[in-house]
Amino acid sequence: MHIRNPVEWTVDQLRVAGHAVETAGHARPLAAAPAVRCRRLDATLERPPAQTRTLTDLPPVRDRELAALVANQAGRFFRRNGATLVTDAVWVTNGDGRVTQAAAVEEQLVLAIVAGAREAGLVVERITPAGTSPQLQLLPTAERAVRARARRRAVVRLGVAALAVWLLAGVLFGSRLVIERRAVEVELAAADAPLAALRDVRREMRTAESMVQGLAEARRARGQALATLARLSGALPDSAVLTAYTWRADGSGVVAGAGRRAADVVAAFERNHAVSMPRMEGAVVRETLAGHEWERFTILFGKTSP
Repeated sequence: MHIRNPVEWTVDQLRVAGHAVETAGHARPLAAAPAVRCRRLDATLERPPAQTRTLTDLPPVRDRELAALVANQAGRFFRRNGATLVTDAVWVTNGDGRVTQAAAVEEQLVLAIVAGAREAGLVVERITPAGTSPQLQLLPTAERAVRARARRRAVVRLGVAALAVWLLAGVLFGSRLVIERRAVEVELAAADAPLAALRDVRREMRTAESMVQGLAEARRARGQALATLARLSGALPDSAVLTAYTWRADGSGVVAGAGRRAADVVAAFERNHAVSMPRMEGAVVRETLAGHEWERFTILFGKTSP
């Protein structure tokens, strides 16, 4: 048996069958003898009591299935001597290709090694046969099951810890987002008043601009209306007067008045280009004023009808 740290001890004789195994008695001094107290134990079993075989006729199965196959047929490959065997098998490669290297030992012996080491305060890390692959492991079946459960629990704990870390990270990230959102909302609220004032200023500027444009349009329209009226008055015959005048922004309008001949008024407007497209609307009304006949007329001009 070899003990780490890095002292090596050898037990030449272990009494089995019949027959208490004196492993515990050997383990106590082994654990206490080194200057640095040992905690873990590697046990290497010579032949005998270990049995090793090289098998060449096994089917090509996976490692776990290979170990189960050899364990189920332990009586075929190893000497039982009426005892329960602990076995293991692995694939190895030699000059003839891939073969199976198998080993077995009486379970009573390895149970005694584990129990003695535990009583001495040591943990048996490995029990391997000498001169074979280090992957061969001859720990008792119960010890293997205990370690397998411990590995599964460790994996579960690691999974739970990883899940808890991810959940914590998610919570922290969500909290950070909430905090950042609130900070942004506060900043937006603080900036809302100046923005509202700026919007009011822009709205007032647009209103003032519209008013200025309206006034400019009104001045321009008034000037055009007065200019049109001046042209109409200048083109009006001496025997006619205007009694009403309407002008629109598109250049159209209506004039009403009276004259000796309404047709002469329309002709005068056309001849002097006072307005565009002058035309009579409705019938001319004749009436006598101060002993003279007058014709009342209504003239449209421009392209749009009233």
